[in-house]
Amino acid sequence: MSGSWRLMLWMLLLGELTTGPQFSIQAVFLNRCRTPTQNVCNFVCDCWDCSDENQCGYQKESVALAIPFTCDFEGSTCGWEDVSTTNFRWGPARASISNWGTDPSFDHTLGTDLGWYMTTTKQEVKPSAVARLRSPAMREAAATCEIHAWYHLWGPGLNESHHPTLTLELSNENYTTTLWRNPLSSVSPWREMVAYTGQIRGTFQVTFSVTQDYSRPAQMALDDVEFRNCGLPTPSSGPTSCGPDELQCSNSGACIAADRRCDGTEDCQDGDDEDPDHCASFSVCHFEGGWCGWATVADRTFLWVRNFSLQADQSSAERPTRDHSTNSPAGYFVYVHNQHLGLQGGSAWLASPVLTVNNTTPCHLVFYLHLHGSNTNILNIYYRTEKAMELVRTRSGDLGNYWFREKVDFQVEEKFQIVIEGLVGAGQKGSIALDDLILSPGCMEQSSNLSVPLEPGPGSSCGPDQFPCRNGMLCIGAELVCDFKADCEDGSDEWECGMVSANSSGGWMDLSVGRLQWTVRNPSGQINATGHALGLSEGPGQMLSVARAATPVLGPSGLSCTLEMDFTTGPQGFLALAIADESLGTRRWVWAALGNGTVMWEWARVPLGARARPFQIELMGSEDLQGSGDPSLLAVSNLAFVNCDASAVLANSSGLSCNFEKGWCNWFVEQSDGFEWELSASPGCGTDHTTGSGSFLCANPSAPGVQGLSARLISSPQTSVADFSCFSFWYRMEGPQIGTLSLLVKYAGDPEQVIWSRTGSHGAVWHRAFSTVSHRPGQKFQLVFEALRDGFLGSMALDDFAVIAGVCEAQKSCSFEMDDCGFSAGECQAWVRQKAAGGQGPPTDHTLGLPEGHYMLLNTSESALPPRQAVTLHSQAFPPLRRIHCITFWYHLKSSHPGFLRADIKDGGKHKVSLSVNLVPGEAWHYGNFSVRVEDEWQVTFEVEGFGGGPSSYLALDDLHVKEGGCSGAGSCDFELGTCGWSKPPGDWYSWDWKEGATPSQSPSPRIDHTFGTKAGHYAYVDIAMLGMGRSVARLTSEPLTPATNSCLRFHYHMDFLGQSSQAELRVKVSSLEGERTLWSAAGHQSQAWLHQTLRVSSLTEFQIVLEATSGAWPNSETIAVDDVSYDTGPSCGKTEGSQETGGSGEGSRAGMVAGIVCSVLLALLAAGAAVYCLKRWRTLGERMPMERTSVQGFDNVAFRDDRVIIPPMPTDGEVE
Repeated sequence: MSGSWRLMLWMLLLGELTTGPQFSIQAVFLNRCRTPTQNVCNFVCDCWDCSDENQCGYQKESVALAIPFTCDFEGSTCGWEDVSTTNFRWGPARASISNWGTDPSFDHTLGTDLGWYMTTTKQEVKPSAVARLRSPAMREAAATCEIHAWYHLWGPGLNESHHPTLTLELSNENYTTTLWRNPLSSVSPWREMVAYTGQIRGTFQVTFSVTQDYSRPAQMALDDVEFRNCGLPTPSSGPTSCGPDELQCSNSGACIAADRRCDGTEDCQDGDDEDPDHCASFSVCHFEGGWCGWATVADRTFLWVRNFSLQADQSSAERPTRDHSTNSPAGYFVYVHNQHLGLQGGSAWLASPVLTVNNTTPCHLVFYLHLHGSNTNILNIYYRTEKAMELVRTRSGDLGNYWFREKVDFQVEEKFQIVIEGLVGAGQKGSIALDDLILSPGCMEQSSNLSVPLEPGPGSSCGPDQFPCRNGMLCIGAELVCDFKADCEDGSDEWECGMVSANSSGGWMDLSVGRLQWTVRNPSGQINATGHALGLSEGPGQMLSVARAATPVLGPSGLSCTLEMDFTTGPQGFLALAIADESLGTRRWVWAALGNGTVMWEWARVPLGARARPFQIELMGSEDLQGSGDPSLLAVSNLAFVNCDASAVLANSSGLSCNFEKGWCNWFVEQSDGFEWELSASPGCGTDHTTGSGSFLCANPSAPGVQGLSARLISSPQTSVADFSCFSFWYRMEGPQIGTLSLLVKYAGDPEQVIWSRTGSHGAVWHRAFSTVSHRPGQKFQLVFEALRDGFLGSMALDDFAVIAGVCEAQKSCSFEMDDCGFSAGECQAWVRQKAAGGQGPPTDHTLGLPEGHYMLLNTSESALPPRQAVTLHSQAFPPLRRIHCITFWYHLKSSHPGFLRADIKDGGKHKVSLSVNLVPGEAWHYGNFSVRVEDEWQVTFEVEGFGGGPSSYLALDDLHVKEGGCSGAGSCDFELGTCGWSKPPGDWYSWDWKEGATPSQSPSPRIDHTFGTKAGHYAYVDIAMLGMGRSVARLTSEPLTPATNSCLRFHYHMDFLGQSSQAELRVKVSSLEGERTLWSAAGHQSQAWLHQTLRVSSLTEFQIVLEATSGAWPNSETIAVDDVSYDTGPSCGKTEGSQETGGSGEGSRAGMVAGIVCSVLLALLAAGAAVYCLKRWRTLGERMPMERTSVQGFDNVAFRDDRVIIPPMPTDGEVE
């Protein structure tokens, strides 16, 4: 039995043994054109549909990522085979947000818990075991081939000194070579790995291996394995004209530059550019048979040592595992041997024979460099003459675990010698190694020597962990360099720290390994070490990756730290900035810009915020060298770090107020692991509150590439002379998985205190909130907004902060999660605020549906509340209500005797009985509401009279809200103010939400509601695409309803899946103690219009109505919407058939229906030509309008709803009313 079949059977068995979602295997076509075996899985599409490149360890393309030659493990393992020999194995898995911190909470492909990845099993093994995942056989990798993948490491066995080992190995012919090994700092979520295969002729396989110790259990996950630039050059589609100095490959027609011939890398598929006859005049040293005239200088701290990987000291994990010449562990290379001197640093020199330059032929040195494992190691290339020693090229930083091409030109008029210096910095060892030193024919070897001996220059008087100030007056600790404040008298410790100006190159290290590189330019565009701009130019490397540059290690930085710069991307270039955290191994993009068709300079400001040391800023750039792109047009200048000193005291700001129209005011992003607040004016996050078209703050956990559990926004330190102040702000929380938004207050030295919080969706509308902040005399404080996600669908937004003197008015929404919201029980103190897990009371609250939630509780036992004795619960005073409002609340009763709850309104000293509820015992939370309109300040009072309850009797209240507008009846809702008594079952986060038609959503949704027929109207909806395979049900339930024999349920629904083979279904169910039964269902595409349905409902016991949406086996990007639900207990239900009432997407439905009827009559009476014309007209009436962009009329920080008058649209020409 083959390994692929074993893995498939193991996956099926895993599905039987576990309760989690089963891995659904998707069918793919394999080699439909029957291309020869030697051309299958060679990274080149030979079939018209590229099916010869499926199940190769990659598919022809990842549909989710739109990247070729990638395996995203969504419905396929791409031919990867588990070849483990123990129970410690690889298998597919899917993440869960509930397992945050233990298992991956999201995959890397989709960034949600709907995506799949490969992971190791949780079995403990003795004493250790290896899990191996092997690819199918692949063929013919180019020298430019890169393997990118994302891995995630977690488990209780992780610590600073121990991590399970993840390696990527390549098996080719008789050798197995380690291409990559995970670094120690690998504990961050989904870290990228990059490995390089080198050029491979013939068949090879790659294997991911994880080694785990029994005493330190941990797990590894793998996702998005991509093979990039691995195919050999293919023949061009048309004739190609090459330059006079270029070579045209005979097989592909590609043009090869003169300086890339005979350079040790085959650029032509047939190797024309490395033809032995043409390359015979080049001086090549592979180090296979010796030093070839190159010599190590003996009087240096370290020596260059010649060896091969199978024999070289492997105490350093960064040592090369293969040479470049043969791409095998048996090939020789030279490296700086620094084992015995620890981590103190030093240098090694390698000198060439004495050379002269042929005036008619260029002289250059091509060599391959392995510089990996340390940011402090440096390689310097000098030439020395009888007179001087000149530095001509420097490489520094960690370039990656491979051999990268370098090229240095020499234009020297006298005899000279090349000196290659390997400079090992203090700290981590790393690797400096060389192979394939190739001198062009213009470098002519001389038999004579230089008369001046090779001697080192003067060394530094400072220690290895110190920095010498440029004025020679002081040595400071290396940790004080680039900390955004001057510690040297002359400030030289901050000169080379990333600030590019007219006087400094900023100390940027070019980390490029491809055909683009970063260089320093002067205003005329010429390269100059004291220039003023970082610019992109052609580089010497052999890879096809983007150009990268990095600052030295920076930090720590302060809250208000920002990066400012001028930049130009050219007409079609690309620039990006990322923050790299060496300790966590993370690299997160913070800014990007694409070519705008011009060469104009622009200005950018990038907030960095408070960050611990060490971190680096990385600059990335790209341009198309094969097309009309010009890399010299991309540049960055006047780059500066502003207000970054972490020790500087932030000036006391003018306050906390901000509308974010002109920036962040005195609010700052607190450092996180990738999920952050952003200043936004994008309709993707909705529209702002201030003007309807301005800026606001948005935290979007569903954005691509976003990681992390929380996003934090922090104010500058504040002082106040008053005892209290009221902080006012507007917020929006939309999406079925949005999580929790909290406001915290922070005093120096004390734990943060939550003073306001909301959980779950509050619809796609702005809400105003208040929170009272109590101040401590003489102490500064800060406010913090924290967004905590519980899923991957939705967004949060903030706008219009303001500070009001004194204590805030009564809260119009109270979940009792933070406090009692000012409710008081008078002198008897019978009501108490309690956590659900605190003892007597419902086991879960209503807000969260969790034991950790809170509510107000009253002990109604006969001993605590005798019969006919009443107790009350009073709210704070509310301001007058100029319009009618609805007060809603939830209650929970446990008693053997029914009782009653009365709600009174105290209006200017008058008492009004607004609601009297006959309490119904049960195991569920029940819903109550009543309408009020008062002219004066008012309070709401809940009164309960004793009814002789048993010892465990109680009454609980939760989730009191005061909302503008009238109340809906039981089981009814138009979704304009919320979801009324309808709610999602606890824990069902992949479910329903409510929104307005104008608000964009991930999947296409109705652009108008049914209630008003406008974009401003609201409805309930569920995004089918977010259900995913294996999580196919979303439920929205009504409040518990009293028994009924012949009630009516009327509702409108929208299921527009035209053009899709949708299996989505909407069901209406009745759920009670008797069980669940389905009253009605509709599946697949129904109409582009809102449809109406009437159903008879009956139940002998208390029941709930359930709206259930299912995705089917293959979810699509589609939306099921419901609006205007009406429940009536009257005796007559009328017709129960459904009908179409409202046109979809901007056209009147009645006109469309009448037109359809007319067309039907014409089809029966007229000729075939007239019938065809009518059918065309019918289709035209049903077509959808183009998607509209949101545009909302602004208003001045006041939320109100005018009385609305809906004027039906006039019929258009040809429509019949």
